[in-house]
Amino acid sequence: MLEIRNLSFAYPGRAELLSQLECSWKAGETIGLIGPNGSGKSTLLRVLAGLLPYQGSVQFENLELSAQPAGWRASRLSYLPQQLGFDQPFRAAEVVMMGQFHRLDRWGGGGSSELVHQCLERVGAGHLADRVVTRLSGGELQRVRLAQALAQDAQAWLLDEPTSAMDLHQQLELMELFRELREQGKSLLIVLHDLNLARRLCSQVWVMDAGRLLVKGSPEEVFASPQFEKIFQVQMEVFRDKNGDSVLWPKKLTHFESSDTL
Repeated sequence: MLEIRNLSFAYPGRAELLSQLECSWKAGETIGLIGPNGSGKSTLLRVLAGLLPYQGSVQFENLELSAQPAGWRASRLSYLPQQLGFDQPFRAAEVVMMGQFHRLDRWGGGGSSELVHQCLERVGAGHLADRVVTRLSGGELQRVRLAQALAQDAQAWLLDEPTSAMDLHQQLELMELFRELREQGKSLLIVLHDLNLARRLCSQVWVMDAGRLLVKGSPEEVFASPQFEKIFQVQMEVFRDKNGDSVLWPKKLTHFESSDTL
């Protein structure tokens, strides 16, 4: 579905934030993107969302992403950024309607109000439809933006720390939504800090550090790898309860315990 070849990005006059990335994202695949703060995860999502220029090649459905118009990208890629704030006092229903902009005509017609309310209800935010988004809490706004992404109905989702403003109950509801999307054949690329969440939800994990993509594989392979230990300076231990459920627990490594090579 999406092929990244020799992808690099830098702001003019500054060092590269992304350097020579090579990876593939298959249709229907859920990928967890992890790495230390400042490793380039959010920058990569912004590039794939068409918000930043790049060097190299990013092809979606065998077409170069940078050469496609905004409407084409919006019908295929939905982007949920880490910073969700609004400066203008839109109603929540209006924000969700914006997710359909690639289907609207020049006068703003062609969208479905029924779909807007269905999407708000799906994320537990139907009661927020007439609320002004500048007065919503972080968790409420996160749900409104998720409803907007649902209304966009794109094939692939780019999600930057979608659980960051949510309480535990809301996080579990979000995981259920992601499972439904996966069953519908949607593709998810999710920036995560919760390794147990990545282990439960993702079929593949990509690890970034200093603008490079250093480790790729299944969660079990990645979290047990020397490269992962080197990057995070932790070793993951698995604990199981009497019902067979398991959880990852990080053990801090000293310099002498860690791997010497990447």
